[in-house]
Amino acid sequence: MATHTISHSRMAGIRIARVAFLLLLALPLPDSGRAQGTLSALQTDVDQIAKRARPAVVTVLAQRVSRSADGKGRLQSHVGSGVAVEINLIVTTASVVLGADRVIIKTANGLQAQGMVVGADPISNIALVRVPNLRLPVVKLSQRPLDVGDWVVSLGTSYGAQPTQSVGNVAYRHREPTYSLLQLTNTVYPGNSGAAALNPDGELVGIVQGELGAPELSAEGAGERRPGLASFVLPVESLRTVMDSIRRTGRVRHGFLGVTTRAIAVASVQPGGAPTPIGALVEGIVAGSPADRIGLRHGDLIVAYQGERVEYPEQLARWVAGTTPGQRVEIVWAREEVAMNGAAPIGASPDANPAWLATWRDEDGAPSAAKISEIQREIRRLNGELNKIKGQGTQPKR
Repeated sequence: MATHTISHSRMAGIRIARVAFLLLLALPLPDSGRAQGTLSALQTDVDQIAKRARPAVVTVLAQRVSRSADGKGRLQSHVGSGVAVEINLIVTTASVVLGADRVIIKTANGLQAQGMVVGADPISNIALVRVPNLRLPVVKLSQRPLDVGDWVVSLGTSYGAQPTQSVGNVAYRHREPTYSLLQLTNTVYPGNSGAAALNPDGELVGIVQGELGAPELSAEGAGERRPGLASFVLPVESLRTVMDSIRRTGRVRHGFLGVTTRAIAVASVQPGGAPTPIGALVEGIVAGSPADRIGLRHGDLIVAYQGERVEYPEQLARWVAGTTPGQRVEIVWAREEVAMNGAAPIGASPDANPAWLATWRDEDGAPSAAKISEIQREIRRLNGELNKIKGQGTQPKR
């Protein structure tokens, strides 16, 4: 007789799914004792995953000194989370460490050491920080991408460096021409930018992009804030590609189209309604660039990139930058109300970071509070889109 065994992690997933199904359908449980046992087993499984991975999850404190007009310095700190992928290498989000003069890593057992930013990619919002004076347990990267419905445990730290933990699942995968984003049902706490997303085997399946807006504390610190509602994650298949590039070269190679654009929108039909963005209006073309070869001209309205609708210039710029140089791309535009399209290999940006990112930094080189990074703006857009989908009860066709 053949004997079939089920792994502990698989049993954890089965128990989680069973509990969720019963709760969602609000069905009466025939045996309250059995239900209590299932819930207890679920808690035990989650606690075991967290216990194994928690030593690898750290607090990332990025500090910089800003100078006022009178020359006085003010210490500012961006607080996030991170997870060890090598014994002294931390992966976190670029939005936490960009513009920092000093990066401090605080471990779960109270150790503290200064880290060095190996590289940061603002397009994927991922950064690697090397901490030579620490030896940390490592979380293994999963070989299997997440699917909608898969269960995820997120582990991070809060503003006050307190551990946070949340259980949920993948609600939606938003596919883009460059990096996909996953939305989880997990709770996002302030300071969770860079937190670990783990599968029931305790493997890293993504990095939490965090709440909407850069977490910032004064030198004296701040109290805890309530958790947010949207939890977006860069999945492991994209994370691995970005990490490998930063390890090899200290950067991620970005695409280059050779076009300057501005926003254009149409007025709302509703009184007092917000205008609707309809694309990126071309204002300039670099001679000999991919945009030139495709056939774009001044006054054209770019409306689609790689089959995805373009709503505003920053969106197009991020998609172009996130495209691997040499990849053939297709663009759709309108010229005097006539639809046109063209395709050509994307170029390579000569800069480590796209030049347009400089407009999102203040004079000290740090992310400006008045100019939200594109990944955060995109999260807002995706969250609104997901709410519309939920209201319609269907997902859009791709």
